Amino acid sequence: MTDPNADASAPLTREAQGHDLRAEDLTLGYDETDIVSHLDVQLPPGRITVIVGANACGKSTLLRGLARLLPARSGSVRLDGRDVTSLRSIEVAKVVGLLPQTPVAPDGITVADLVGRGRYPHQGWFRQWKPEDDQAVQAALEATGTAELAERRIAELSGGQRQRVWVAMALAQDTDLLLLDEPTTYLDINHQVELLDLLTDLNRSHGKTIVLVLHDLNLACRYADHIIAMKAGRIVREGAPSDVIDADVVTDVFGLDCDVVPDPVSGTPMVVPRGRHHVRAMTPDPELATS
Repeated sequence: MTDPNADASAPLTREAQGHDLRAEDLTLGYDETDIVSHLDVQLPPGRITVIVGANACGKSTLLRGLARLLPARSGSVRLDGRDVTSLRSIEVAKVVGLLPQTPVAPDGITVADLVGRGRYPHQGWFRQWKPEDDQAVQAALEATGTAELAERRIAELSGGQRQRVWVAMALAQDTDLLLLDEPTTYLDINHQVELLDLLTDLNRSHGKTIVLVLHDLNLACRYADHIIAMKAGRIVREGAPSDVIDADVVTDVFGLDCDVVPDPVSGTPMVVPRGRHHVRAMTPDPELATS
């Protein structure tokens, strides 16, 4: 239960299990349209949460609201018990990092400069660059396999390279909560797995709370501790992958006829779409064939 009288001027304090980020009766939208309505959600601290759902169901809108980029129409987003609107932007940025779905880089900026912008919340009044900033940037470049691109301009990169650079910037911010909206977009399957392995390493070694929007349900099931399935701005089901993803939920959320079987590698749910052209033919009954 959050305390509405919490002192907004006090510094944010990380509990042993991590910072607490939640939405309470949250409504978000654009213009005259509500996208997320009266939604309650708590992100499990120190775990990996994956939000899944069909296009335009409210996944990205929810992520933007949690990061304080989209103001609530009603309800609230609370960080460590305090309404995020009562906190200074730089306070939130020290704790919550966001990689949006379609980030935009300034014209002519290099990879190293863009990743360095992730250090903004950790610099003082005079924006003094410190050795630890260099270390954080270099570590982020190396973790994402983009160190050799450091001096190149963002506009010169492929879509996959660019996406890894944006992830590097988010890592350089070095926050305890990391929200990433479709971070595997433009990445080939090898780099998708490498990125999700990296985020799992950060979660396990540093206790970071990581929230991802993913379209690949099978990767979501493999890497998530907690899955939130959304439809039309509401939560259909949430919990461990094995408790959330079944054929009924996939059909309801995505309108997809499918089978759900154990993943042969991880044992987590694996969605097998049926489609109209690849339904396995039934083996004829031998007795019927000879009658």
